[in-house]
Amino acid sequence: MENPFREMTCYVLAGGERGRDEHFVKEGPLTRLEKSYRRYAAVFERVALVLKEDQAREKYLNFPHVCDEETDSCPAYGVKAALDSAETDAVFIGSLEIGEFPLHLAVELVREYNGEAFLGYYDPKADPDRSQPLFGIYSTELAPKIKAMLASGKRDLRELMSGAGRLLPLPEGVPAASIGLN
Repeated sequence: MENPFREMTCYVLAGGERGRDEHFVKEGPLTRLEKSYRRYAAVFERVALVLKEDQAREKYLNFPHVCDEETDSCPAYGVKAALDSAETDAVFIGSLEIGEFPLHLAVELVREYNGEAFLGYYDPKADPDRSQPLFGIYSTELAPKIKAMLASGKRDLRELMSGAGRLLPLPEGVPAASIGLN
């Protein structure tokens, strides 16, 4: 990619049940959704939300979006929907739950990216049963692997991501909660 910040689409997972009620809560002059969307847009030129179909009929229509047609709110379905709609070989995927991340983390991931299937952060101090990489760059080659994983009844992306690419330890002083790993 000549300019990955311009060419790589950033997909923001917003289809989970957990934060849906909080998306439109005002945080100063902006809602949480607007604030988080603008944060990702400060790094990437193309940003789109990944929503459930019922959300697309709500207040989300002013934002570029793709629909995850599954009724299950498992993040793996949202990641798969983003990869299925990707126009480039790699995309950045974040989450509305990850709204306060330091901008330099996304920039560093894009600069470090060498075409691997996954490149993202992990918290080396976290309980391995609790962390799940969501904040990172995903190759579209992962879409059929995620589909197969889901078809087999598995829902956790950790094993697939750790075998598919590079998990970088969070830099010192960055709390794992800021990138949604807890």
